[in-house]
Amino acid sequence: GGVVPLWEETERRMQAWWEGEAVREGVHVEDDNADADANANDADADHTAPIVIATGFVATSSEGVPTTLKRSGSDYSATIFAKVTHASRVTMWKNTDGVYTADPRRVPEAFSISSLKYDEAMELAYFGAQVLHPLAMVPCIDSNIPVYVRNIFNPAFEGTVIQGRCASLSEVNKDGKVVNWRSKRGVIPIKGITSVDRVSLLTLEGASVIGGAEVAERFMGSMADAGINVLMVTQASSESSITVVVPEDQGKKALGALRSTFELELSRSNVNAISLTDTPMSIVAIVGEGMAMNSGVS
Repeated sequence: GGVVPLWEETERRMQAWWEGEAVREGVHVEDDNADADANANDADADHTAPIVIATGFVATSSEGVPTTLKRSGSDYSATIFAKVTHASRVTMWKNTDGVYTADPRRVPEAFSISSLKYDEAMELAYFGAQVLHPLAMVPCIDSNIPVYVRNIFNPAFEGTVIQGRCASLSEVNKDGKVVNWRSKRGVIPIKGITSVDRVSLLTLEGASVIGGAEVAERFMGSMADAGINVLMVTQASSESSITVVVPEDQGKKALGALRSTFELELSRSNVNAISLTDTPMSIVAIVGEGMAMNSGVS
């Protein structure tokens, strides 16, 4: 799981640092005397924003115990600071020209995407895009702070800007019209294609005697108790069968946990089978807000 910042405590500590240590170290000067005849140099200094260099990735708990923000913690640090300081933008300097339509190592024709919604960027990141981690964008969503992804080796290139939310399903359904996307010249409903390699399918079949709701609850509880990272879930109501996608290196552990949970049902044939694929598999995800209410995409 990800690290969730304690926002009120973080803001309080940031404010205390700004008013105390930051003043003592000369990061900025408190203006306690608003003389009308202040000289021009003082006026210019008052309007010059200080440059603060902060270490990313590391953090502390509410008790002051050192910890980390885990994977992509440096990007997460940047967006946390952006939220706390009410920044107007965040720029992530990477070694690529922004977020690409696909992995350029596999698809040479891939190109940089000019703009994405937060939801689209998080979906691409969740399903394998390596440029950003899904958590890194979360602090910017509430305040709609734009996140720019640019190339430090090609600073002249504009890169990708990530901002705004995708329309909800209810908002999309208000219009009620399904349009063939081919009729929209110049409009491409897909933003990107990405993948997750080395995954396995874990399936529980034929548990209709138990009941779908109970099966799902016990199935997912078993995965959680075993610390399995479930990437996708699908359920067939007709036979109360459930299939999940798990990382390949967690497959055998997930299989053992599930067999242990449904051991009694397996012995009584209330569950037909529990199986794990032994063929190398991958998830391929197609992402884009424009696919909603547009026929012909698939």
